[in-house]
Amino acid sequence: MVGGYISAASTRTPAPKQLSKVNGPPSTLPAPLIIPEQRKDQSYFPSYLFTIGKAYVAFYKAGVWNIWANFKTAQPIQRLVDDKYSSSLRAAVTAGALTRCDFQLLARNWHDIKRVPVFVLMLMICGEFTPLVVLAVSNVVPWTCRIPKQVDADRRKLEVRRAISFRNLTTSPPVEKSVEKLGRMELLHISWSLGLSSKTWDWLGGRLPGLPTYILRRRVRNRVEYLEMDDMLLKKGGGARNLESEECRMACVERGIDVYGRSEKQIRTDLEAWLRSTEKVGVERLLLTR
Repeated sequence: MVGGYISAASTRTPAPKQLSKVNGPPSTLPAPLIIPEQRKDQSYFPSYLFTIGKAYVAFYKAGVWNIWANFKTAQPIQRLVDDKYSSSLRAAVTAGALTRCDFQLLARNWHDIKRVPVFVLMLMICGEFTPLVVLAVSNVVPWTCRIPKQVDADRRKLEVRRAISFRNLTTSPPVEKSVEKLGRMELLHISWSLGLSSKTWDWLGGRLPGLPTYILRRRVRNRVEYLEMDDMLLKKGGGARNLESEECRMACVERGIDVYGRSEKQIRTDLEAWLRSTEKVGVERLLLTR
């Protein structure tokens, strides 16, 4: 504790000596958010609220620091992929050169790095008020900087959107394993179900909601390819039973499996069922069925 609130250094995720081969590195997840207790002699407004704001800023700074640390850790892995596999992540995964831990480090760090410039600018402008702003612009926030309330709200909104999309889905799941065979409504459903695009595009589209079809297809193709590689590595790592609780929830969210209000046993069972199903049908079909 420093001056009544946690320091940025205290929220950094320590790197364990030996990482699990199937779980992503702990440093790619948000660090624990510790809110200091209000002192008896401290007024709630503005003193305690300001202290809370300082704690959040320390949390965000630690998240940005972790992104930089993850970037440095990922460089040897990225060089291996670039030099030996011609920058093909799929080739490296298929050859068994990467563990799921390696794969998730690369994927999550790339996701976060793209968001750092906008997020840091927002943090500089909003300061202690950033936690109030991020709930409205969640997509610009790196994963390491997402507070628990934000993660929970995002998952609930996504599940509501997914349920509505499934009710409106009238097409039959495809037989062939190919994103190119999917129609626009199927692409839209997968995009809505997995949160691949902002709701703003639905409003801008009017009678034709969502992104242009060619962009939708590219995003769905990228997500399907990612899930195919992740499924392969999950199976090699022993499946859902070897995942830590939050890692299992994240894996389910990425596959369009509901997690809100469900027990860990239920979501592990569903993830194992998904992995077994991929032996028989394509990821595209699974994303279009419940």
